[in-house]
Amino acid sequence: MNSYDLPAVRQHKNLLFDFYGALLTERQREVFAMHYMEDCSHAEIGASMGITPQAVADLLKRSLGRLNRYEELLCLVAKYMTHQKIIAQIDDALIQLENINGWDINHIRKLVHTLNI
Repeated sequence: MNSYDLPAVRQHKNLLFDFYGALLTERQREVFAMHYMEDCSHAEIGASMGITPQAVADLLKRSLGRLNRYEELLCLVAKYMTHQKIIAQIDDALIQLENINGWDINHIRKLVHTLNI
């Protein structure tokens, strides 16, 4: 199994695209979306765009490289992932409080979930 087949790797690429995709060229966005979100092959993308499968591979490589460079500079995806873990921990703690003390914590839970973007 190569790294392209791993769901976590694909999810990370999609998160990079969600955060930084607007910074790619229109062509790069289109190829990236077709490959990673619509699961089209290089040949299918190439046929629909009038380019070779190798040109598709090159575009994907450059696009992913740019997305990774933006993440290295800005760390938005890393911060988002950290925030998601913290929100999950807070939610777990609220559940424990509710179970132990019988408190109605729905208002607090709603506030925490508003942070869950």
